[in-house]
Amino acid sequence: MDIVKIITIVLGATGCWKLVEMLLQYGVQKRLKHAEIRNLNVQANSLVVENYKLWAENMEKRLKQLESKNTLMNKTITKQRDRITELEKYVDQLEAEIQSYKKFKN
Repeated sequence: MDIVKIITIVLGATGCWKLVEMLLQYGVQKRLKHAEIRNLNVQANSLVVENYKLWAENMEKRLKQLESKNTLMNKTITKQRDRITELEKYVDQLEAEIQSYKKFKN
């Protein structure tokens, strides 16, 4: 009977040790998974920031291009307005000459 008690105690102690070992291993695995998740989150965030930075730089370049085109178009529009004003003056002059010819003819 003493041998049975000793065997029971040894098996019980071994079982308890295995249980403690499994709990420790579970805790370590849980911490490892959390660390991996944090690492992946940091990598994802850095990628998002890098992509946003590239997008912002491209938008700045595009904005500068559009601003230069806008300046060029404004110059063209100004030239066209000046030309229209000159042509309107010329048309007014021609209409005045036509009126004077009509008066002269009558």
